[in-house]
Amino acid sequence: MLKKSSSSPWDALLDGRFDSTRPGRTLWRLFADQRGKVMGAVALFVIKQSPASLMPLAVGMIVDALTPLHDGSFRRVLWIAGVYLLLLAQNPFLHTAFARIMSGLLRHMQFNLRSALVERLQQLAVSFHEDKQSSALQTKILRDVDAIDGLCRYLMLNGLNGLLVILYVTVIALVRQPILALYFLVTVPAGIALLKLFDRRFKEQYKALRIETEQMNTRVGEMLQMLPVTRAHGLEEQETRSVRSVFQRLSERGLQVDTLTELFASSSWFTFIVFQLACLVFSAWLVVHHKITVGDAVMYQTYFGMLIGAVQQTLGVFPALAQGREAIRSIGEILEAPEVEDYSGKRPAPVPTSGEIVFENVSFQYPRGREIALKDVSLRIIPGETIAFVGESGAGKSTLVNLAMGFRPPTSGRVLLDGHDLRVLDLRTYRRQIGVVPQTTVLFNGSLRENVSYGLENVSDARLWDILAEANLSEFARSLPQQLDTPLGESGARLSGGQRQRLAIARALIRNPRIILLDEATSALDTESERLVQEAIVRLAQGRTTLIVAHRFSTIRQAHRIVVLQGGKIVEIGTPQELMAMGGHFTRLARLQSFTATAA
Repeated sequence: MLKKSSSSPWDALLDGRFDSTRPGRTLWRLFADQRGKVMGAVALFVIKQSPASLMPLAVGMIVDALTPLHDGSFRRVLWIAGVYLLLLAQNPFLHTAFARIMSGLLRHMQFNLRSALVERLQQLAVSFHEDKQSSALQTKILRDVDAIDGLCRYLMLNGLNGLLVILYVTVIALVRQPILALYFLVTVPAGIALLKLFDRRFKEQYKALRIETEQMNTRVGEMLQMLPVTRAHGLEEQETRSVRSVFQRLSERGLQVDTLTELFASSSWFTFIVFQLACLVFSAWLVVHHKITVGDAVMYQTYFGMLIGAVQQTLGVFPALAQGREAIRSIGEILEAPEVEDYSGKRPAPVPTSGEIVFENVSFQYPRGREIALKDVSLRIIPGETIAFVGESGAGKSTLVNLAMGFRPPTSGRVLLDGHDLRVLDLRTYRRQIGVVPQTTVLFNGSLRENVSYGLENVSDARLWDILAEANLSEFARSLPQQLDTPLGESGARLSGGQRQRLAIARALIRNPRIILLDEATSALDTESERLVQEAIVRLAQGRTTLIVAHRFSTIRQAHRIVVLQGGKIVEIGTPQELMAMGGHFTRLARLQSFTATAA
């Protein structure tokens, strides 16, 4: 697993100690750095709850003091009431202290768990994120952590109170009437039997409910992303019906869970009421035969009622336990995922890198892919060279660039940076020297300044304006109401496609990278926007090793060499003029694109 030089409170969740197959042990480890406070909170709870647990004993003693009446009866009642009042007086203060400590513990646990999840998501390889829906991952961070928090609250309140009452009742009964104590203890096996009866069904239902919830979140996310397309094609009713069917499945699954929970609750209530009725009859028999007093009978009956309530309360934790257990398993899909990029013991990349990238007999096949994406590719990219990769869809262009970034290791062969195999380097030190301009620019709901300088601190306004000028974006920035501090809207919704691409170029430029990766950067732009982006790309590529993935050949006029891929193999390589002179695959693609552009 990934090791870190610095220690953080959530390290225990990242170093292999999170075990989703053992929810109880994992739950205890969530409070690894707060166990002293946990024990203190338990002690406060025991003391603050003592008045409620000792009330039947006080009532029984008062009844015995009054039967039969004598001169000192009332004085004895006052003594009992006075002692009980002193015991009762501590409750408001200790309850408040307990609630504050418990709240702090749970908030701290939430912070640690969510921090661990976010840190692990940043460490997991790109292959993991390609197989997961972002909405499902978001559900784990939000809903599943809340489910674990709810379980902890149940355990600290209902579960602990139920166990405390059972303990009080058992000890008092053993001291005063062992026969009844043994009778009381029959209720515990009965509760365990009920748990065993419902356990498997609870596991199945809560797992199914969790999956349905993740699917609902994913579908809602897709609906929001597809809104412009849906409205453009008049598909509002169909989309509404589709999403509503997901809601319906979740509703039906929720109904099954609720029904099972209530069946469990009613079954436990019926079972224990029968036990309580039997206890009442048995206590009456003991009074008739002068084995216990009337006060004892009242006390035992009250205690047995409390015992039943406590057992039911403890069993009531079980649905929350099943939900929390499933949440722990769900979170384990992240914290226990094996696709962690482990940089421990690896050397840093050369800083600054010269920008030489070499592919040596590289082949690659995706884990679930039936065909090999790349086959025995060998290529040397010299520092400062601009290389363009062209070919039909599925030829292996993007795969080659992903291997160059170290997002995936080759199935065979090597990828070298300045003579060093990427597999022996700390790729973080390498990627900090890369500027990426993707086909779809990812922006967040922040200002222009925040989006351009993402991840950087103390960038001056003068530096930002220089970068925006190089990216052909300064004129647009000056036209904004608040210029650099103008919010761009969610996902940069207020920008055109060309503006978004130029912003991505500015984001790459401000890092002064040694290597540039351009993935279809102008594929969806109009002629004027493409011209502005092309000018910015030329400035961006100056003096830097540049890898361009392109379908539109207008973006590769400045390339030093063009690599033509077909079926995962390099079939042609050379300058644009050399390739056109060959009259081969590149020529065919260029003429086809020229014909398409003319027809358009």
